[in-house]
Amino acid sequence: MAFGCKDPSLTYLNQYGYNVVKLPRTGIDPLLVLGRDSGLTSIGTLATVWKTPGPPPQPGPPHPASSVEGQKTEKLDLSIGLNLLANALAAFGATTPSVAFAYQKASKVQFSLVNVTSVAIDPFVVGEYLATGDLNMSNPFVQRYFDDDDSKAYIITEVLKSDSVAVTATDSSGQQVKVDVPAISGVVGVNVAVGTSTDGSATLTYKGKEAVTFGFKAFEIIYANGRWTVAGVQPAAAMAFAAEAGGPTGPVGVVFNAGGLVRL
Repeated sequence: MAFGCKDPSLTYLNQYGYNVVKLPRTGIDPLLVLGRDSGLTSIGTLATVWKTPGPPPQPGPPHPASSVEGQKTEKLDLSIGLNLLANALAAFGATTPSVAFAYQKASKVQFSLVNVTSVAIDPFVVGEYLATGDLNMSNPFVQRYFDDDDSKAYIITEVLKSDSVAVTATDSSGQQVKVDVPAISGVVGVNVAVGTSTDGSATLTYKGKEAVTFGFKAFEIIYANGRWTVAGVQPAAAMAFAAEAGGPTGPVGVVFNAGGLVRL
């Protein structure tokens, strides 16, 4: 897996069409709106600020994401790989997310998502919803993110979810490094199951009790000639999103920029 960014933890899903959620968690779903000024932050669901007579569209059922399932990252520097793992374990509810003590003999790790599904709302359906309404421009947050050339907003249309991650560790010579499973299990707690792969290799799988969101897709919304239009947004490191604890939920991303093009 090749990366065009010095920090692959921000881009490891880009080649599959998804932006990375840096701090995976529940509550990130289609129709969630992200605002950008100094960074990305969740500001609420589209239905709260979009004035329309009809109900908001609903996402379809989860579907297997076969293009992402089990795909390994390149061999990551230990600090980057363990940071990815710690973020995933925190999302799964681990008592202690850091398991760096178990990987002291490792030099590199590879990271992959297991039991991966996608949840989406068809962009055409989102477009129909947008075509029948308009933003509530009296809302101060709408004014901040939708009516300010220095700020932008995105609406999520699809998310990538997983309840398990697999990690393979290697030493400086490229040999796989086995780790102490009972010790790790004792640290991460009862919310996370830890097991080895069936072939007895050094690959450990960490499984949570529910799926959390690791990635999302986004579209740009442009206000031009008196109407809203949409355009695609390429997955990139700049679109990696650090979801805050307790933030709202939302679907596949769309970018809003009242009055002009969104430039990321």
